[in-house]
Amino acid sequence: MTDESGQPVVEAVVQVAGARGAATDSSGRFAFQDLPAEEYRLEITHVAYHPKSVLASPGSPLTIVLTHRSIPLEELGVIARTAGIPNERPSFSLVIPRAAFEGQSITLPEILARTTGVQVRSLGGLGAFSTISVRGSSHEQVDVRLDGISLNAAQGGGVDLSNLPTSHIGLIEIQRGAGQGSGGLGGTVHIRTRAPESSSYDLFTSWGSFDTRAMNAMVGRRSARWRGFLIVDYAASDNDFHFLDDNGTEYNPRDDEITKRRNSDLVSASLLAKSKHTLTDSRSLSVHQTLFWKHQGIPGLSNNQSSDARFDTFRSLSEVVYEDASFLGRTAATQSLYYTHTDGSFSDPLGEVGIGRQDNDDRTQSWGWRSEIRWPWSSGHLFRWSSEVARESYDPTAHIQLITPLFAARRWKLETSGGGDVSLGKVGVWSFRGQIRRLSSRLEGRNPFAFSPQAPDTLQTRTFTGIHSGIRLDLSKTLSLKGNVGRSERAPSLFELFGDRGGVVGNTRLRPERALTWDAGLRYESGAVSVEAVYFDHHYDDLIQFFQTSQATSRPHNIGQARVRGLEFTHTSAREPFTLSTNYTLQDARDRSDIPSQRGNTLPNRPRHELSARGTASLGPFTARYNYAFEDGNFLDPANRRPLSSRHIHGASIGWVVGGRLQASLEGRNLTNTQVHDVWGYPLPGRAWFISLRNAP
Repeated sequence: MTDESGQPVVEAVVQVAGARGAATDSSGRFAFQDLPAEEYRLEITHVAYHPKSVLASPGSPLTIVLTHRSIPLEELGVIARTAGIPNERPSFSLVIPRAAFEGQSITLPEILARTTGVQVRSLGGLGAFSTISVRGSSHEQVDVRLDGISLNAAQGGGVDLSNLPTSHIGLIEIQRGAGQGSGGLGGTVHIRTRAPESSSYDLFTSWGSFDTRAMNAMVGRRSARWRGFLIVDYAASDNDFHFLDDNGTEYNPRDDEITKRRNSDLVSASLLAKSKHTLTDSRSLSVHQTLFWKHQGIPGLSNNQSSDARFDTFRSLSEVVYEDASFLGRTAATQSLYYTHTDGSFSDPLGEVGIGRQDNDDRTQSWGWRSEIRWPWSSGHLFRWSSEVARESYDPTAHIQLITPLFAARRWKLETSGGGDVSLGKVGVWSFRGQIRRLSSRLEGRNPFAFSPQAPDTLQTRTFTGIHSGIRLDLSKTLSLKGNVGRSERAPSLFELFGDRGGVVGNTRLRPERALTWDAGLRYESGAVSVEAVYFDHHYDDLIQFFQTSQATSRPHNIGQARVRGLEFTHTSAREPFTLSTNYTLQDARDRSDIPSQRGNTLPNRPRHELSARGTASLGPFTARYNYAFEDGNFLDPANRRPLSSRHIHGASIGWVVGGRLQASLEGRNLTNTQVHDVWGYPLPGRAWFISLRNAP
């Protein structure tokens, strides 16, 4: 099975007689066992291609060609299909293909913020530090992976989504709930980079408010047994937007004034290169290389802006992947070796952002080996097994302080997991998964707390487990009932275990954070209309919080509990030339810790109500889009004394095709110029305009 360019179509779902099914391998091939000798109709589906129906007879060769389809951004609520079974998995997942955002001036945090059950928090402006929360979790509790490689550093701090250019992304999958990924208590985000394509090119450029400019180019080549591509990306912005500054007196509006954001500029560049060589009909070898660099100002809080604080980031990720689609018969096996290198440099010569003057460099390196096996042990049933061995090192350097404020540390990780999908025939699907992780963390270097009773140990070794099970029952051809339960653990970060060399004393006796989650819901799908309603309930135990132990030091302890429950509603419909999509989340996120001043309070940055609606109209060469987002008021702090107001954000765009190949668009964001503040009072941009051009093959 191939596409129009002759490239194999991988993981397309093929059904026979509406019941039995299979999935295509990396060569685009599929097979059925023990079929009677008669003619059958095959129903073929894939998220990136138009569905197709063909007639076939056992023993007769068959060539199938699928055509690509465009999926507008409004249709984000697509349930992920799993290779090897004919039906959808029980988990509540969202798949966002590249076609949903290609050619638009949009960032990864903005894409994720429009999806059900997801909140994105940003420090404001293009390229600012942005993290994700799924169903009320903390950003530390979301597992973010790039091509299967975890981006959650052992040092901690969450994953900065702004460092992942959309020009590199081919597919995004969001799984909500614990136990479904590789340790994410709230959920897992899988980001897949673009696959090597046929000989082609793609050029995109945009310019807009605050002197924001971006450009990326892709060049692809292929031969009989080789294909590869190179993507180069550039982005920059002054980020000098105007915002409402309360001058640090939030209860006195008389001194509020409109101020320009300072020291918020940035420039970034990135490169993605991929090469895939087909060794045999079922074996291939791929090499991936990603480089990313960013230089940006750190503006500080809205009422205390900095002038000279800067932060530089450099990341390199290298991977070699070997795939065998016929390992031991029908089993598909993947082996990969990877190496990552990340440098961070923070300079605050005037002490405007942190405590005192700082000039620090941090280096994180990791390497690992991953193995994955998929075994279709009978028609409609699929077993998966994966393992990973990885080592990560963290080395800080201080250029002003006599002693670096952080410890050097090392961490070994051994992880193995197994599970499968069992087809229940016309009744539905049962899914299960189990995971074991073994972590060994070691502190290195001189310990200034060595003579203190609070001094951390230098070594900790722990074992963590996770489990997930789910079921989908088909009530009719258009209505299904789905339910999931999962339990997972998060290992304390190196910062929490070993602290720093100044204000934070580590605690190697920390227990892992734990989550017990379950959800249940109904999904209706008929033609171009889909509706999904889900109830979820997440319980978090042993939350890690910091307590002050003296005037100058603090130490983390396991004292917290939290419960997050709510409803998720998703609707998508399409009737040419219109499409409409709506997402609504009702969320009750409560602190259940033993701290009297916080027990029963709303968890910070978890709004109770969130609503988004998007519509598209395509008329000839023109495409018009409108989007609306509402977020209920919430709080910035655990004591619920720093409120955030509700926000209504409107946006619209119009695009048109010129000469059949040149695509142009004009986009307006935050059209009502709503003044919005995010994490710890950081202001976000007001009204902004962008124009973009794309020259595609």
